[in-house]
Amino acid sequence: MRNEVASKYSRALFELGKDHDNLLNLKSDLDEFWQLVLENEDLNELLFHQRIMPEDKKRTLDKIFADELNQDILNFLFILIDKRREFFLESIIKEFNSLVDDAESILHVEVTSAVELKSSILDKLKAKLDSLLDYNIQIENKVDEEIIAGIVLKIEDYIIDGSLRNELSSLKQKLKAIPVSKLGVN
Repeated sequence: MRNEVASKYSRALFELGKDHDNLLNLKSDLDEFWQLVLENEDLNELLFHQRIMPEDKKRTLDKIFADELNQDILNFLFILIDKRREFFLESIIKEFNSLVDDAESILHVEVTSAVELKSSILDKLKAKLDSLLDYNIQIENKVDEEIIAGIVLKIEDYIIDGSLRNELSSLKQKLKAIPVSKLGVN
């Protein structure tokens, strides 16, 4: 049921965004709202508490976000609350973001490095990937000291591992595959 609800409501919001030519703004506002829900315990409680009446939820959200969020997003949230579908919001947002990414040819690339990469390096990497992939690349840099050096690119389900950790692991496997007799050890 969660997938059906997410698909139905995300498609409705997507069509609204297409009609108003503001898909990226809706996506940004919705992501910003969701981040606030995750970070703010009181907002989370307000939105998801079953004993708070829908009218109270909507009135409070309107007071807080009337000047902060796109009116289409607020109206969408109000519909979810009226239909008691706010509990599906996370799935709806994920599905909506996926629809927008497809429509706008956005490709998310996760770049993992041993240290935080300078913006100039990320810009060069983005430009190179843009030229190769014909997508609007959005890069997120993550730090993992365990990769030692190099970078690991994750593009959807594909991983390109150019890390020193991977090279050392590969070398270790090759060394293990050499028969002991060839190493000159008896």
